[in-house]
Amino acid sequence: MGEKENKVCGGFKVEKGKVKIQRPLVSRIFDEMSHYDVWGIQECMRCGVCRFTCPFWLVTKKGTDVPAWRTYEINKMFSMFYTGYGTVARYLRLRRISSKEFKSWVDSAYNCTACGGCTETSPLEIPNWYTALLLRRVLHFTGFNLPEVETWAENTKKFGNAFGLENEKWVEMANNYGLPTDSKDSEVLYVPSALEIVQGYINEVGTIMMSMKGKWTVSSKLSDIGYYAYFAGDFETARGQFSKIYEEAKRLGVKKIVTSDGAGYFFLRWQAPKSLGYKLDLQVEHLTETVYNAYKESKIKIDKADFNDEITVHDSEFMSRLGGLEKPPRELLKLSLPKFKEPKPSPSSYNLFTCGHHLELIRDKQDIVKKMRAYAASQLGNWAKSVVTFDPNCKLSIDNAIRDSQGVEKSYYYTNILSKAIKS
Repeated sequence: MGEKENKVCGGFKVEKGKVKIQRPLVSRIFDEMSHYDVWGIQECMRCGVCRFTCPFWLVTKKGTDVPAWRTYEINKMFSMFYTGYGTVARYLRLRRISSKEFKSWVDSAYNCTACGGCTETSPLEIPNWYTALLLRRVLHFTGFNLPEVETWAENTKKFGNAFGLENEKWVEMANNYGLPTDSKDSEVLYVPSALEIVQGYINEVGTIMMSMKGKWTVSSKLSDIGYYAYFAGDFETARGQFSKIYEEAKRLGVKKIVTSDGAGYFFLRWQAPKSLGYKLDLQVEHLTETVYNAYKESKIKIDKADFNDEITVHDSEFMSRLGGLEKPPRELLKLSLPKFKEPKPSPSSYNLFTCGHHLELIRDKQDIVKKMRAYAASQLGNWAKSVVTFDPNCKLSIDNAIRDSQGVEKSYYYTNILSKAIKS
């Protein structure tokens, strides 16, 4: 473990090649686990079927990159404190964690995009994607996390977003793009992710929202959703941002929250309420759902946009596989793209490989992410050379695939297409 060998941190200590973990730390790590999560980590058979839909394992063939391996490691820690057998084994020193094992946690925790493909292929639908985030939570608490991802959490605390965007700059950009700010007579609160802001997509979102002629607003206090802190294992900071969003929605008196970020939809709609223990009394929609509903209600028209190339789609697993939102995104592409090449598998299918997602932002993971990304890129390239995405992390990943000549040649963010296709 090098220079951090004797680091002491909140019930954690590495000494003489052994890891000592105490109950206060374990309690914090597992503080949001549901009955299903507990059942999942305990019932995983470690058959290893989940590895066949994990591009990391397909690249490395390492046992520590089998999704079920991470689940087993989390269960090992859980059982040492929350089962009779495990507690006895811990006292008798029959079950211990070595520093070598812990180093494997560091190496493995970020070889996962949390896409959920492993859960789809697991015979018992074990939440292996979630145990990867729990491993990151261990690293966060013990001081062994990747420095870059810790910066996401620190920036979220300080600036309200993962990328250090000053609040004054966010308000200035919102005003420049004509986004109504802090309007209390609105029905919809639009929440962007900071990555969409820095990539410049909120201008197109403004065009889309205004075309629907509804009453909507952004908050001067909200420049990010907060899930990057969650991906870093700092659930507390993420919860703070989630709570802030819900509180702003109530302060502004809106009826629904809309986000244009695929991962943002999953977190605001599903994971945040679970993490907070919060009964959600506000509707949360992805922008594609909002637009599709407006189309079905004849509030807008959608014509074919001026795109002449054949375009396929990289579905956001956080919208479909984990979030349950399947039909609206693809239906909108059918309506708006003259040459849409729809993948045969459903948006939630485990046959669709994940892109690099948020891992594209981590310099330490660039080499392995490039290799694993090739699976998704080559798959997409077999359908069409142009690709549209519904998540800014996915857009970044596909752009990197183009840079690395991995089978695709052009990428679009869906807001660019919809902003040209919608007719009010």
